[in-house]
Amino acid sequence: MVLAMMVLSVAAADAPSNCRFYVVSQYNWEGKLGFYLDFEGSTLTDLPVILGVADGKDWRFAASRPGFVADRDYTIRAVIAPDGAKLYLDGKLIADSPGAWQPAGGRITVNERPSWASEPGDWLAVVRRISVTVAGAGKQVVKRDFDFTQVAARPAPLQLFEPGWPDSAELATAPGDTVNLEVSMRFANGDLKRWAPFIDPYEQCRYADWPEKVRSDDDLRGDIARENAELAKTPASRDYDDYGGYLKAGWSEKATGFFHVMRRNGYWWLITPAGNPCFYLGVCVVPGQTWDTTPLSGREFLFEWLPPREAPWAAAWSKNQWGINDGTEYVCLHTCNLIRKYGPSGWMEQAAARGIRRLKAWGFSGGGKWGAPPETVSAPVLSAGATPRIARHPDVFDSEVCATFRRELERQIEPQRDNPRIIGWSLGNEWDEIITRDETKEILAKPAETPAKRALVDYGIDRLYDGSAQRLAEAWEIRSAERAVMYAETPNPPAEDIEKLRRFYAERYYDFIYRTVKSIDPNHLYLGFWITFGWWENEEDWRLIARHCDVIGYDRYVREYADKNLARLQAETDKPTLCGEFSFPAWYDGLRGYGRYGCYARDDAETGRLYEGWVRGAAEDPYCVGMMWFQYRDQPLTGRGPGRGARLTLGEHYAFGLITVTDRPKWPLVRQMRAANLKAAGWRLAAGRR
Repeated sequence: MVLAMMVLSVAAADAPSNCRFYVVSQYNWEGKLGFYLDFEGSTLTDLPVILGVADGKDWRFAASRPGFVADRDYTIRAVIAPDGAKLYLDGKLIADSPGAWQPAGGRITVNERPSWASEPGDWLAVVRRISVTVAGAGKQVVKRDFDFTQVAARPAPLQLFEPGWPDSAELATAPGDTVNLEVSMRFANGDLKRWAPFIDPYEQCRYADWPEKVRSDDDLRGDIARENAELAKTPASRDYDDYGGYLKAGWSEKATGFFHVMRRNGYWWLITPAGNPCFYLGVCVVPGQTWDTTPLSGREFLFEWLPPREAPWAAAWSKNQWGINDGTEYVCLHTCNLIRKYGPSGWMEQAAARGIRRLKAWGFSGGGKWGAPPETVSAPVLSAGATPRIARHPDVFDSEVCATFRRELERQIEPQRDNPRIIGWSLGNEWDEIITRDETKEILAKPAETPAKRALVDYGIDRLYDGSAQRLAEAWEIRSAERAVMYAETPNPPAEDIEKLRRFYAERYYDFIYRTVKSIDPNHLYLGFWITFGWWENEEDWRLIARHCDVIGYDRYVREYADKNLARLQAETDKPTLCGEFSFPAWYDGLRGYGRYGCYARDDAETGRLYEGWVRGAAEDPYCVGMMWFQYRDQPLTGRGPGRGARLTLGEHYAFGLITVTDRPKWPLVRQMRAANLKAAGWRLAAGRR
């Protein structure tokens, strides 16, 4: 008991650390259920190992600071029994915590450093094996074994790019069970300056090696002739018009000079400006000569070489990305690779021309979101620009704000209003354009003269409470039923009212954008804001935007296209859909330094196989009129930001690209992409004839 109280005070006295590593976890924190075994702290010599156990009423912790050292093997064992929890290190009891526990159930997760707890420390946990055994009434019930020996053998600097290798499995636990955790592991030195520099002059990891790694400027320049020979074997197909329309469909529509949609045999089709049916296949961020950038301020030591700031290298430098004006410098090292490869004069034009040639050779219709050469089809993303925000979004109940919003949209749309190569307009992206409950509450706390607040209060009285200000005042905890007072109060509506107010505001917001865009430009489609499954308040957000667009633009990152929830919402809203982003970036078994994305592939060949399955699934979907791969080029190993300071990665750092940061096509991928792309329209036509 003395030991238990001592280790409990060790855990409770410490401020929570955001440098954590979860070895094993199966818990519900708010529900006070389950258990976890983790490390929390930034300094290895003072690092506590903590076994957290919950009994349904509270959490308790068995913890110890054994004085870990790097490069030494450790065996950790934890026993969570009906009468208490014990923690062992190398066979020796180091902490215990008497008391019952209540299981959380569900999947068990192992070997994870969550993104919310990834602040830097001087240590790296390297787990080799984990065994989890559940026993009831003295009899083994189930056992789960996890073997990480292969990934644990990677050089420590490579593991620092993506610590851990998360895995999970179903694990049934019941009251009265005993859970045994056995862990074989060691710690490596996690001090970045111990291993720096990490990045070579070609933006590759210095500690990684693979056959296609670029080692000289001559390698880059020599790629031109080698790629030309490959591209000559796969010329652009003559079966498509300049916009991606299929010329062998056996039917066409009247050419309008703009993209539009129509339904034939129950299948929606995108019709090109030339009048041909199109299942659109695009690529985002083409050609990306100076993007993605990586933050540099406070991280200069990570790089073996940085370009001069003078011409021609000046194009690689920038400041204050992501709308954050904090003086952070950014650098784009793949820009330097393009300069080396194509020469200091004309490199941008040559890179753009090669990007177009690649897309045509690989069977793509054109570009997608986030930029494309003017010679290719694209789907530009508009912004609210200088329009004032009331919270996350403009106050569309304010006539002055609406006038500014319209001017901002006119400024962006007018120069391209007659451009036939634009599929359609969208505004904003994904979660940023979701009207949230929190911002609804924020609006209700604004001053009385705020138009949006007044509109929400009026809607509450007139629609939610059938004109009864008194009932609303009682429900919202307002001291008076006079509207003038209500406008000035900060109400506290029940959760169901907040949701209804949120939907009311969202309806007005999306309607204003749709009507305004179409009044400025009636010829182009409007695609919404690329709504993302699960990254919303609830699925009502799909229904909301569906009422205020021509085609529902959405993003979706999953390994398989087919999904019953997508199919259900598509059928319910009965509108064509267009996928603006999808991808399954290669992980390369962690041997190149890239991050392990949620729907990753092992290598480029597997990415290609997944791509073919996605294209076929989408082509055979009656509602989907096309899709856009994210993205043309791999992201920087050190992350695209935002942020600053001594972190190895800041933001996304995934191998999303069709080409590498050294401007090399991923041939095992793009060959499979080409084969799928050239079959897509045929798959759709065949599905429509069934």
